[in-house]
Amino acid sequence: MLGISLVLLMLLFLFTGMPVAFALAVAGAIGLYLFDGMDTMLGLLGTVPFRSAAHYTLSTVPMFILMAQFISVSGIVDDVFTAAQRWLERLPGGLAITTIFAAAGMAAMSGSSTASAATLSTMAVPQMVKHGYSPRIATGVVTIAGTLAIMIPPSIAFVLYGIITETSIGRLLIAGIIPGILTAAMYCITIVIWSKVSPGSMPASTIRHSWKARVDSLRNLWPFMILASIVIGSMYGGIATPTEAAALGAFGSLLIPLAMGRMSVTKFKTAVMLTMRSTTMIFAIIIGAMIFGYFLTITESTQSLIAWIGELDVNRWVIMLFIVALYLVLGCIMDQVAIILVTLPLVFPLIVSLGFDPIWFGVICTKTAEIGMATPPVGMNAYVVSATTKVPLEDVFRGTGPLLATDMLALAVLLAFPALSTWLPSTMVG
Repeated sequence: MLGISLVLLMLLFLFTGMPVAFALAVAGAIGLYLFDGMDTMLGLLGTVPFRSAAHYTLSTVPMFILMAQFISVSGIVDDVFTAAQRWLERLPGGLAITTIFAAAGMAAMSGSSTASAATLSTMAVPQMVKHGYSPRIATGVVTIAGTLAIMIPPSIAFVLYGIITETSIGRLLIAGIIPGILTAAMYCITIVIWSKVSPGSMPASTIRHSWKARVDSLRNLWPFMILASIVIGSMYGGIATPTEAAALGAFGSLLIPLAMGRMSVTKFKTAVMLTMRSTTMIFAIIIGAMIFGYFLTITESTQSLIAWIGELDVNRWVIMLFIVALYLVLGCIMDQVAIILVTLPLVFPLIVSLGFDPIWFGVICTKTAEIGMATPPVGMNAYVVSATTKVPLEDVFRGTGPLLATDMLALAVLLAFPALSTWLPSTMVG
């Protein structure tokens, strides 16, 4: 009963505007005090912050964020967009499909969805509007496309999931490849259908590039190929751990722009400052979640929940669908990192007790987080795109409609066919 009361108190703090990290920490501290007194509360508050943050595996998070920021400020993803545009420009909806390809390419070099959305906003939206797309459709496509970075490795969401649940981070990251490619392909199919159903909404580009220009554009993709191979290839081949792969990726994303003359002191400072801000926010949430998690552990709230659900006379898939629905609802009102850190201490033991694969559930959990990045009223990507392009937030959300429906269909496919998530990790070396 105390556990339920403190969960409700934590939600109350969130709805009143308290930052997620403080809502978790304060609710957890109050629970510890009420359950076992002041000594226990002070003892845990004195040790949990350091033990939570001083975690070797957590160094993966700032490395992936730094990699994303270096890529963003150096303009490497511009070359991916240019190549895709030259090859796809003649198709109806070609620029929208180009944006999906560029987003998938950036996702393979960046674990940050918001960084991807911000970069694409400055690059793709002006191009689409210039060629006849409405700002609503252009920003909606960019908002959804940016979410691919949370699924396609390197993904910060998978790293946090692996740390909280003690699941192999390397296998989780590789598990996101097929679902990420499947989602991107479904986006492209949706755009083609959208352009057919609503003629003129996604006009073909008026620019025509020669075959020579198209082939030449492929020569600029070598930084993308190198960085993607370093991060994904080293993990899949068992050459590097996720932390080592993240460090190599961050170093490569600095070294390559330096060699190309695309990295200045100002750009370097900007990337580092943005990385520090994002990392501080995530680590604060992790510390708060750990304090709240200790409260749940000490009070045996998780064990009680598992025992109660185990007594229900329902199929395990009914419980799974309820959990997925819960994640989708939470995605409408909470930050995705916070959802993962708040819910997993309660939900993950239940998932394991029901016999579901932890890797597969990591993909499902991340997919719901991906959908939440573009879902009103707190879809973070929509806020980033709106702030960058100055398009009203309500128009951005309206533009995501068809592609958001596609995301829901992709989620259903991943639920129905777990092998899409588990097959590739099972073939990893080491």
